[in-house]
Amino acid sequence: MRRRCEDSCGWVLSWESFSCWPRPLTRRSRWSRTRSQTIASTEDVSAGPWTGTLDFRVNLKGAGVDKASAARILVKDARDNLGTVLSDGSSKPDFTPREYNSGTLQFSLATPARAASSVKIKGTVELFVPARDPNAIIKIDKAFAKLDAPLSSKALKAAKVTLTPLSREGYAAAQKANKLDDAKIAEIRAEGKKRGISDAEIETAIGLAKAFDGMDSDLPANAVILAGTKADFDRVFRIEVLGADGKPINTTARSTSTRGESSIMTLQPSETPPPNATLQVFLLTDKSRVTSPFELTVTLP
Repeated sequence: MRRRCEDSCGWVLSWESFSCWPRPLTRRSRWSRTRSQTIASTEDVSAGPWTGTLDFRVNLKGAGVDKASAARILVKDARDNLGTVLSDGSSKPDFTPREYNSGTLQFSLATPARAASSVKIKGTVELFVPARDPNAIIKIDKAFAKLDAPLSSKALKAAKVTLTPLSREGYAAAQKANKLDDAKIAEIRAEGKKRGISDAEIETAIGLAKAFDGMDSDLPANAVILAGTKADFDRVFRIEVLGADGKPINTTARSTSTRGESSIMTLQPSETPPPNATLQVFLLTDKSRVTSPFELTVTLP
């Protein structure tokens, strides 16, 4: 059986390949688009067990894509031909670095109705191109000279982003302040009900939060810890620690934990940063983003 993916957009970017499968189907439709034509073909593939989602993998090629540091796909609306809503556009995934998965982007929709014959998707491809905006890359010299105080940077201040490098004592104090208590549990329940989340899902989330609270919070000796608000870190694509040679030190692990409006980012460089180390912050500014809308219709088998 063959499926065909057709689009009706007039964008600058072209999608070199497009594959999608509603699991547990075992056929895949590969789609490519240039400015002059659209080509679709089908090849055998084992899609794996049922997951209750319609999954898409997209490779992008076109003018400017090679200059992008990251990309993402924002689905604004998706529904099948019977009117079943597969996405309400509320999900906003993080940018995916272009070096991950050979540049392949992924997104998922809910499963269409069994009797549906097609799915229509409207959305936007968004690229992060820091070279378009000199304010998108900020360097802070001697970033760790004064811990537990906001970084002194005119560029960060102008961007209205506040980041604070933490000492181990500062990290312990922040963890203690964010420790789950009855008041915070009540806030989680209230927020969950406000969003229409089921009681079972809310209790599962609370259980996970309690489990994380009980985990050992010891940090590696060379850990770099930064604190800020969730809104601050939503503006940050990546933070690098530069060595004495001015090049980024390899980061073996990075994570960000958020509770309420407070977030803590932990970086684990492969070596201890020098005392006068520089931080390089990549900000998601308006000028550094390139967007292109698309509208796509996928014919289901």
